[in-house]
Amino acid sequence: MAIIYPDIEIIKSGRLKPEPGELFLLQFLSDNFDESYEIFFQPFLNGDRPDIILMRKGYGVMIIEVKDWNFKNYYLDEKRKWRLNQNNAFIKSPIDQVLQYKDNLYNLHIENLLEKKIKNFKYWSLVTCAVYFHNASSSEISDLLIEPYKENKKYCDFLKWNVDLLGRNNINVEYLSSIFSKRYIISKIPSKLFDSSLYDSFKRYFKPTFHSKEEGIEIRFTEQQKRLAQSNFGLEQRVKGVVGSGKTTVMAARAVNAHKRHQERVLILCFNMTLKNYIHDKISRVREDFTWDNFYINNYHNFLSAEMNNCGIEFKLPPNFENFNQQEKSDFFEFNYFSNVELFKDHQANLSKYKTILIDEIQDYHRPWMDLIKENFLSKDGEYVLWGDEKQNIYDNELEEKDLKTNVKGKPSTLKDSFRSVKKIKDLAIKFQKQNFTSKYEIDNFNELPQLLLDYDNPSTINYIYFEDANSIDTAKLHELIKDYSIKLNEHPNDITVLGFRVSVLREFECYYRYKSNEKTNTMFETQEVWYKLFLQTFKSLEIIKSGLSLIETNDNDDEKKNKISVIMALRDLVRETNDQSFKERLSYYLEKYKISTSKFEEWYTSNDLSDLLNSDKRYSLRKLEQKYPQYRQLTKSLKLVRDNKKHHFWYDRGTLKLSTIHSFKGWEANTLFLILEEQFSEGSDFLTSFEELIYTAITRSKTNLIVLNYGNTKHHESMVDLFDKYNKGIS
Repeated sequence: MAIIYPDIEIIKSGRLKPEPGELFLLQFLSDNFDESYEIFFQPFLNGDRPDIILMRKGYGVMIIEVKDWNFKNYYLDEKRKWRLNQNNAFIKSPIDQVLQYKDNLYNLHIENLLEKKIKNFKYWSLVTCAVYFHNASSSEISDLLIEPYKENKKYCDFLKWNVDLLGRNNINVEYLSSIFSKRYIISKIPSKLFDSSLYDSFKRYFKPTFHSKEEGIEIRFTEQQKRLAQSNFGLEQRVKGVVGSGKTTVMAARAVNAHKRHQERVLILCFNMTLKNYIHDKISRVREDFTWDNFYINNYHNFLSAEMNNCGIEFKLPPNFENFNQQEKSDFFEFNYFSNVELFKDHQANLSKYKTILIDEIQDYHRPWMDLIKENFLSKDGEYVLWGDEKQNIYDNELEEKDLKTNVKGKPSTLKDSFRSVKKIKDLAIKFQKQNFTSKYEIDNFNELPQLLLDYDNPSTINYIYFEDANSIDTAKLHELIKDYSIKLNEHPNDITVLGFRVSVLREFECYYRYKSNEKTNTMFETQEVWYKLFLQTFKSLEIIKSGLSLIETNDNDDEKKNKISVIMALRDLVRETNDQSFKERLSYYLEKYKISTSKFEEWYTSNDLSDLLNSDKRYSLRKLEQKYPQYRQLTKSLKLVRDNKKHHFWYDRGTLKLSTIHSFKGWEANTLFLILEEQFSEGSDFLTSFEELIYTAITRSKTNLIVLNYGNTKHHESMVDLFDKYNKGIS
């Protein structure tokens, strides 16, 4: 018998009863396939709730969406959109729904799976999809979904390669076995790609683990923190706290206490997707027994997108959407979806209601977001608690009397004691507040508290270094500077973080650091090699790219050629920027290894066509670049998927140097922090938000050592000198 999670008797007696079609298919799979088949019923994939997932170790995964629909109630319009006969209302296609679950496994849920797919597209076939229509036969499915469009080769090929459509008459061993064979769930030879490591990653995600009390640690709370860590029936509350006051630690304890109180799942939302793992870490330190699926931690936009998919709500785009600029696209989604309080009006029966909702980073939330969450997902008399710090209001959300505007009435509870940083950092934070926030916010006084005298003599290095007339960042000198400081401070790479504004600058430095030190890194963005692989993939139809791939004269497939050229291009960039002998030797090694002519590669790499396509001289703005080469829009989308995936799987203690934009690192902390300031760019950077709040957020991530490196930002140089005059020893 196949193994069912949870046990089928538990499924039958559960609070949420399975639909007849789900139960029928589960029972059939259980009775007719052996124990090598693992069946997961409605696994909770951090918001995604696919009906059934089938997995076979060594072979692959199949996601099955089950619909008990009567086809008489539906029709497809001229654009193949599903509609209700009753009122012509749109509903999301179950095909799109199951494919979205697959996309999310790659893009969000399974660590490293997206990068594996980018390097080798064969990984995409490890997860397959099916839709089972319990109340329809295969001929009825064909009449509705296939026969009317059989002349549309593109559509028929799409179905052939992406999804299997199953009717009630198809649920027999012979037919299902043929489908499993076609999708390599059944095969004479196990998959080399779906190895034990990848199988374990899937299994860990499909079947949440148990956290024992012994895994936690004893946390010493202040009396005020103890009170705020207690869950209360029906309480609406806002908690504000200064930087390093333990907001997230207290919130994590309250989440566990809430689950203990009502024995149901707790919803925890944030804004920054990387903060999910930080919250997870904080919950893991609580000394209590629980299973991890009792805590749903997500950022707002992914949470809403997942709920829309679960409810079958589509993002409906206007015909001219591709012609919108980035701001217009953002405004469209914001108005029609993310700030639309009525979005789930007709889907209340499909929504999960939570007895406890905790929202972190509330300073980053628009007011309609709060109303949408509260009105649609909070159960009657549920607990609703908002946590935040208005001085980290980097998106410049609306204030009221120097405080945040929220949908919780009354004065907030305030955590005034800061425990994160040494006194020098706290002094600097207060000085920054007085320098920049006096007219906007209430100034904190956490550096005047008696307990801070305890760390008065703790060793700490704070420095501001100014590189005048710096048109670019010298990665070699930056590496040497960080290396020298790490030796001087006796810091392990795990305790060092480099923050900046532009991903491109951080990515180039990460590439230099990795090759020069032979050390791995921990980032929230793509490597230079992955950037080039996506670039080559995006522009593969252009002659200049074809000629580059043709430099490899071996029998490699296109994916392998792109991987090799990507490595060569990254190394050649390093040689161009640094003229370092070790990089020259490594480049020569790879050119010889991949059997690429050095002279032919140089001719291609330095060609005007490639330079123009890469915008090497930065002559085009991003908008003009997209106008000249529209494919850059697709490259931007691909990069966003990679970066989101990296953020979803960013964990702190991996023993390596961390690199991140300030936005992505918000909420985290670092023992030693290097902050790179640049000239204020109008695009391609995070300067488009509130600059002072962003800088304040960055410097308050530091626990002990802070080194600010200003590369040519003359506008803010004087204020930085004034801020650091007490400790400044390194202006150059």
